[in-house]
Amino acid sequence: MSDIPNIQPDSRDNTILAAPDIELDVRECFGIDIDMKVPAFSVADERVPDRDDTYVFDPDTTLAILAGFAFNRRVMVQGY
Repeated sequence: MSDIPNIQPDSRDNTILAAPDIELDVRECFGIDIDMKVPAFSVADERVPDRDDTYVFDPDTTLAILAGFAFNRRVMVQGY
């Protein structure tokens, strides 16, 4: 049986920063009417896509994902 090579599009093993180092206001960043701050990275690497100011976030899905990141919880998103 032949070995399948581990091909990764990004050869970097680590991110630029080891952990989020700032907090962002959810209302400002995502346009969702809630008083919540979430951890974020102040420096982006090549894996971060360009910002699309025309994208509209689904409030319920976005809040579930952000809460999962903020409180280290698993989130299952289905149906999209």
